Amino acid sequence: MFARPLLAAIAMLAVGSVAQAGDSIRCGSRIVSVEARAADILAACGAPDFRDVYSYPGPASASEIADSEQWTYNFGRNQLLQVLKLRNGRLVDIQTDGYGFPPDSSRSCASNDIVDGLSKYRLIASCGEPLTRRTIGYVNALKPRYQRRHGGFTTSRGHYPVEVFREEWVYNFGSNRFLRVVTIEDGVVSSVENGERGFNPR
Repeated sequence: MFARPLLAAIAMLAVGSVAQAGDSIRCGSRIVSVEARAADILAACGAPDFRDVYSYPGPASASEIADSEQWTYNFGRNQLLQVLKLRNGRLVDIQTDGYGFPPDSSRSCASNDIVDGLSKYRLIASCGEPLTRRTIGYVNALKPRYQRRHGGFTTSRGHYPVEVFREEWVYNFGSNRFLRVVTIEDGVVSSVENGERGFNPR
C-alpha cells in the first residue's frame, strides 16, 4: 500500500514526532500516565497493536512482562500512533510515530521502500516478516546531536554515546533484487544495506 515517497515521508514525520514525547495518553475516557503499571495500561487501552520486547529470550507468555518493552497503539488514520516504552513493568516514556492507518490495509512493499527512520511496526505492516532475524542485543552507539538553526532547519553537531537494542533483519525481494540487510535500533530502522542477490522462493 505504501509507495516509496509516502514511506520516506512517514519516516521523516516519525523522526520529527518522536522527539516530542509526552507524559500521558487518553484511551477512551481513561488517561494513562508515566509510572503506570503494564496492567493499568492494558485495563485502560487494551492489548497493543504491536508489542516489541527488548530482551532475549522474550517472555514465555502474554502475561509475562520483560525488563524492557515497547508497545504501539494504532487508533486509526486520524490519530497519531502512540509508542509506549516500559521498563520493569512501568511506563517510562510516551512517543508518537506519525498518523495511524487501517489495520487491514493491503500490503505492498518494494526493495527501496525500507528507509532509515521507519519504525519496526510500520516495517512489518508494509513489508511483512523478514526472511531472517538476528538479535544482537544491547550495544553502545553514537547518535547525532542536533541543533536547531534559524529558519527551522536542524543540523548535526557532534555525537553522543547511547546504549541501544540492535537487531538485524534481512528481506528477500526475489532473484532480480539484492537482499536488503536492515539494522534496527530501539525499534527504528537505523541503516539499510544491500546483501547478496536474492532468490525466488520455491
